[in-house]
Amino acid sequence: MKINQNDILDIIQNVGGKDNISLLTHCVTRLRFVLKDESLINEKALKENSLVKGCFSVKGQYQVIIGPGLVDQVYDLVLAETGAKEADSSELKDVEDKAMNPLQKALKLFSDVFYPILPAIVGAGLLLGISNILTNAGIFGKESLVVMYPAIAGLADMITMVANTAFTYIPVLVAWSAVKRFGGSPMLGVLLGLVLINGDLIPGSQMSSVISGAIEPQYWNIFGIDILKIGYQNSVLPALVAAWVLVILEKWLKKHLPNSVQLIFVAPIAIFVTSFLTFLFIGPAMNQVATWITDAIVFAFDKVPILAGFLFGILWEPLVVTGMHHAFIALNIQLVAATQQSYMLSIITITCVSEAGAVLAMSRLMKSKNQKGIAISAGTAALLGVTEPSMFGVTIAAKYPFICSILSSGVAGILIMIFKIYAVSLGPSGPLAFTIIPAQFWPQHYFCMALAFVLAFVSTLLIGKARQKKGLDVA
Repeated sequence: MKINQNDILDIIQNVGGKDNISLLTHCVTRLRFVLKDESLINEKALKENSLVKGCFSVKGQYQVIIGPGLVDQVYDLVLAETGAKEADSSELKDVEDKAMNPLQKALKLFSDVFYPILPAIVGAGLLLGISNILTNAGIFGKESLVVMYPAIAGLADMITMVANTAFTYIPVLVAWSAVKRFGGSPMLGVLLGLVLINGDLIPGSQMSSVISGAIEPQYWNIFGIDILKIGYQNSVLPALVAAWVLVILEKWLKKHLPNSVQLIFVAPIAIFVTSFLTFLFIGPAMNQVATWITDAIVFAFDKVPILAGFLFGILWEPLVVTGMHHAFIALNIQLVAATQQSYMLSIITITCVSEAGAVLAMSRLMKSKNQKGIAISAGTAALLGVTEPSMFGVTIAAKYPFICSILSSGVAGILIMIFKIYAVSLGPSGPLAFTIIPAQFWPQHYFCMALAFVLAFVSTLLIGKARQKKGLDVA
């Protein structure tokens, strides 16, 4: 797409001019300005810019939604025109920390730890989806593809093994990312994760057999203390807390030991003490917490499925707006690792389609060609799972489309629970979500998706037309 230089100059002018820009960076969809004085922003004029899909202020940054792909070009042009300083991660962290309350800081911590490992988790989920397609009967015939074509059985088996690895050995990923986030040595995090899944340990999945007596427990006896030799495969919280302890120890040792001996003593002391504390009480305690959380979610979706499906359906997009969805990313990673399924994830795959229905209905109601273009572009992005341009650029500002969207998601959530449709991993949302939904649920899942779109589209359109008849603005 060829970008009009006047649009670039217009963006700069309406954020207060180049002298008002302290720092500049961007993400997948947005320009992110750190401004000296946000009162100089002309938001009304900014929203009229043909490149801008919406704008909002959050965490000390003024974020201008451009859209995926195009934002990279716009960023380069704004940077070239203003000579603004590019913000690095530490500078952005300082800005965000100053603007956040304790809850927001805690949620950001979850985000900082779990976002870097999402590519591995999502990639594994997609491979698991391919494995399901190859091994499940009834998709391309009465028999599965591996039965019809035995030559691909080995390939399917290898794909399944690779996919399951990410979830089985997730403590390695979590420990690496957490140690890096807390300011420790990432390789010590990797070693800690490997310790927690060592082959000499009884797999965590066999803990119930140990308790029942079917498997004889094994212990380390250390100074008269019996410590169970249990692994933490498929676990998230033990690795997260253990990584935090590891970094505290590593920093303390580096502070108190002479530089000449740090290379020799810091790593072995930090990793052994952390491992000892983890097997002694951190692991068992955090596993119990994880069990309580997982059991509570499973209980809610099992005992009151209609209510749980509706509430999660209507709450997901407001959670995204507030940033609280970061905590649910960690929670769903734990849930999938422990149970191999999540109803929440299957509902999430549909909420973006509801948002797309609402914003595309707005494109029918809007008079301005620029507004129509923004709504269509935002609706297309929403169908692919990117809802920020839609929410912040169109539906939240007009209010009623956002309400129509979340209520439609709530109805879809009810149907998801009636059909008992679950996802097997984090992964794509919208029409591409079939890769993380078991094949036997595809017809029901796409029915729920279509219904969510139609409900959001029709309800938004009807309310908008009623407003037009009363002479009210639709946007």
